Amino acid sequence: MEPTREELLRLVSELNSETEELRRRLDESDWMGGALKQRTRVLNERIKELHCAYELVRLIRSPASLEAKIDAALALLPPAWQHAEFAGARIELDGVERRTHGFTASAWRMSEPIRSEHAVVGSVEISYSRAFPASDEGPFLKEERALLKIVAEALGAMRRC
Repeated sequence: MEPTREELLRLVSELNSETEELRRRLDESDWMGGALKQRTRVLNERIKELHCAYELVRLIRSPASLEAKIDAALALLPPAWQHAEFAGARIELDGVERRTHGFTASAWRMSEPIRSEHAVVGSVEISYSRAFPASDEGPFLKEERALLKIVAEALGAMRRC
C-alpha cells in the first residue's frame, strides 16, 4: 500500500524540521569550535608571555655578566609577542645598544623606559616589520604592554645586580 499524499507531506515536513534542527546544531557546533580555537589562541599567547617573564626572573638571579643577561633577554622578546615571526627587539642600556637580527625601527612599535634607582638608564623596544590589524595598542595586545613593563623592570634590576 502506497502512502497517501497527506502522509508524504507530513514526512517531508518532519524531514524539513529535522534538517533545520541539524543545521542549527551544526552552526552551534561550528560556533563553539571557533570559540574554542579563539580561546586556545589567547591562552597560547599568555603561555608565551609567562615563559618570557619566568626566564627573565631566572636571568636576574643568574651569575652571568650584564651583557650576557641583556643578550639572553633580547632573545626572549620576539617569541613572546603575538606576531613573533615579524617582531624584533632592541635594548639600549647605559648608552650601549643591542638588537635582534629582525629589528627594524618601524611605525609599529612599543617601548618602555628602563629605570634604575629612579633614573632612566635606557629603554626596551619591540617593533613589527609590517602592519597588523589594530588591537589594544596599535597592533599590540594590552598583555604585551604589561610584559614590556616587566621586561623593563627586570632589566633595571639586572643592572643593579
